[in-house]
Amino acid sequence: MPRASTPPAPGPVVPRRRTVLRAGLGAGLALPLAAGCGPADEARPAAERAEVAVLVGAVAAEQDIIALYEAARAARVLPAARLEAILGRHREHLAALRRLYVPGSGTRARALPSATPRTAPARSRLLAELRAAEAKAARDRLAEVAKADPGLAQVLASIGACEAGHAAALELV
Repeated sequence: MPRASTPPAPGPVVPRRRTVLRAGLGAGLALPLAAGCGPADEARPAAERAEVAVLVGAVAAEQDIIALYEAARAARVLPAARLEAILGRHREHLAALRRLYVPGSGTRARALPSATPRTAPARSRLLAELRAAEAKAARDRLAEVAKADPGLAQVLASIGACEAGHAAALELV
């Protein structure tokens, strides 16, 4: 008849040698990768700087377009409901981009720019500026996708698609 196993006595848990070796081997392989050792590391700083520049540029562009829409709100260029919906989307874009920014990241990172207040030009000119700004923003986000890592590229592509939609909607006004 088999003996009933008794539970181990309470006390410190001592890992088995095989578990320790396996963990050590895994950590030993992961450490150089995590530390950035290897041939790809030489190109990494330049790529990171480029990505920070892309992110900071996208933040500045969103702030500029928000300032433009706020001037449009003051000039009553669009119906309030439509304008607020688009302005809300741009504020969401800005918040998403700011969440991705890590202060001091990259070797040439600078502080995120702040929005520049705008004066309200004539209504027709402001509407033309909105159309042009949305179309340019959509093109710029598309161009930036190629310079970004997959996570940032996905955010930029989504924002660019939304801005292309705004540009198309403004053509109907």
